[in-house]
Amino acid sequence: MKKHILLVLAGLLLLSGCNLYKKYESSATVQENIMGEVVNPQDTTSIGDMGWRDVFKDPLLQRLIETAWANNTNVRTAQLTIEQAQNEVMSAKWGYAPTLALGPSASYNYQGGAGGSYAVQVPVRASWQLGIFGQNRSKVRSAKARLAYDEDYRQAVQVELAANVASLYYNLVMLDRQLEISEATEKLYQESYNTTQALFQAGVYNSPAVHEMQASLEALRADIVSLRYGIATTEASLCLLLAEPPHRIERSAFGAFEMPEQLHVGLPIRLLAARPDVRMAERNMEIAYYGTQQARQSFYPSLSLDGLFGVAGTFSAVNIIGQAVGSLTQPILQGGQLRAQLRNAKAEQEKARLQFVQTLYDAGSEVYKYKRAIETAEEKSGHIGIRVNALQEAFAATTELMNNGSTTYLEVLTAQESLLSAQLTQVENQYEMVRALISLYTALGGFGK
Repeated sequence: MKKHILLVLAGLLLLSGCNLYKKYESSATVQENIMGEVVNPQDTTSIGDMGWRDVFKDPLLQRLIETAWANNTNVRTAQLTIEQAQNEVMSAKWGYAPTLALGPSASYNYQGGAGGSYAVQVPVRASWQLGIFGQNRSKVRSAKARLAYDEDYRQAVQVELAANVASLYYNLVMLDRQLEISEATEKLYQESYNTTQALFQAGVYNSPAVHEMQASLEALRADIVSLRYGIATTEASLCLLLAEPPHRIERSAFGAFEMPEQLHVGLPIRLLAARPDVRMAERNMEIAYYGTQQARQSFYPSLSLDGLFGVAGTFSAVNIIGQAVGSLTQPILQGGQLRAQLRNAKAEQEKARLQFVQTLYDAGSEVYKYKRAIETAEEKSGHIGIRVNALQEAFAATTELMNNGSTTYLEVLTAQESLLSAQLTQVENQYEMVRALISLYTALGGFGK
């Protein structure tokens, strides 16, 4: 009768624990308008699916990105974290196996005049936690989820690093172009200053005209010094990402970059698989899921087997010893600690879910903003180009009029400053377009392949 009761109780415990063996199943979904607009279901292509070398074809930039991935300390640290997670998975798997320990001992028993006797024991102790309610299985699955999280984190570090390298690289290219424009304008300013000075000596202009031209020339020279400083500090920042001492960065000329012809973003669902931060957020949900499982499993009994096997005796007689003990430990009353742990585990699971939702919204918002930034820069580019051409005509005309004495130096000075400002703005706008492309490509999970 007692045997039947024990079997029934064991069956009930096993039945109640069946849901503890369930593996995490993803239920992640993405709204159709997560990127700000309903995407055409037929538009399955995305710029994010292109290899980064196909988007950024500059061989000098490619070499810098590869160097950064090889040398950057954050990437190397992330790789070490992955190796630690791999060790944690191996450690969790060993939870299925028994532990063995060798514990030899020797003793000497002194008996007065009769002498003494020696006794030796060489036992091997074994302990095996069976984890019949999935305790070991949950630990292994949680460790594997943590390993996948760390692998996604490494990719996130690589993506961010590549984007930063590309952004600094094209910032250098922009500064080079602005310096080139400013140095060319300096020569024009110098010519205008020389003309104004000649007209002053001829009695056409008074001294304020000469001083105004000289002041504008020196202000431009100061800006040139600032541009050179900006180039030096940007190179130093880029070298820092490469884990190298500051040095000159070899780079291409401005205008060599070509924008892709099509900027499709693809279907919203691709964000789940393409973006490492979204995958990390889902891994957190998986880790929290197994945390809740482990909290539930703590309510169930733990079964352990302990054994001992070896030899014992004296120099004259040796005996084989053996012992096996099975124990079942069922928590009964622990001051509400187990229930509190379960409630906290459920709260962590809900927090992970909310973080995943927020990460998706962040991803969709980024794609929307950067796509609009590219469109805006492209639209502005046409207007700025027309403005630059008009100001070039105006500057040439006013310069000719001043040489003929038909206009004042103030009109020439205004035309020079307006043209320089428009040219620098044109370069900045083109850089903003490239930077927005880098951000859009990153937001779509690029640089990960």
